Amino acid sequence: MRLGSLDVTALVDGSVDLPPEFFPGADWEVHRDLLTDGVLRVPVGCFLVRGGGTTVLIDAGLGPRDGAWFEGGRLIGELARAGVAPADVDLVVCTHLHFDHIGGVLQDGVPVFPNAAIRFGAQEVDQFASDPSAGETTRAMLEALRTNSSFELISHDGELAPGVSTLHAPGHTLGHRCVVLSSGDQRLFLLGDAVHCPVQISETEWEAIADVDKDLARRTRETLFREIESAGAMMSGAHFPGLQFGRVLRGEGKRYFA
Repeated sequence: MRLGSLDVTALVDGSVDLPPEFFPGADWEVHRDLLTDGVLRVPVGCFLVRGGGTTVLIDAGLGPRDGAWFEGGRLIGELARAGVAPADVDLVVCTHLHFDHIGGVLQDGVPVFPNAAIRFGAQEVDQFASDPSAGETTRAMLEALRTNSSFELISHDGELAPGVSTLHAPGHTLGHRCVVLSSGDQRLFLLGDAVHCPVQISETEWEAIADVDKDLARRTRETLFREIESAGAMMSGAHFPGLQFGRVLRGEGKRYFA
């Protein structure tokens, strides 16, 4: 999509199969159409932003890996189809340090995007540095932060590149950040995993089992929805079906994504 002077391209690195239990206690009766073979099959999305002479990648997918319930590795090909080589990327913003958002940043410890600054939230270190369950991919990112000057923490909300800002949106992880794109009076919120599925906009009680602080995640979602709704902004998320862009709309006492 075109957002003022910014060009925004949704890229699919792969997909993940989430069991219905990923949303504990959720009532699936009226949302059976979302399930495929009994699972919620969602894309692993990244977003390419070009404008102001800068090329920015939001999240980096799973990287070249497959598992019983996920598959990835399409990002570099998707970038090539958009006319972008890894060396063309100036900045990679990781919304958080779960492996399906950072898997394409490093390969065998070497940065895949050789000319890019790599940025993620400072509170991610607080959460994962002392977490014995942190996966190998997350640990590699923390090691790169220690040893590679191109890896930097985001400590405050604000602009990182022309028209590209981040907003602390904790709950899914402690340092989770949304990306807010702005051009003129137009705004687009890229929500990362603050919202896993658009159904959470209308079914506000749906909580993701992967949220480290479920109460905080719920408050963060409500704050985001209010801001997006009041601003008339666009939005999308890393796992929204089709990586579609839409708005928050009111109807029948609920919010909806359309």
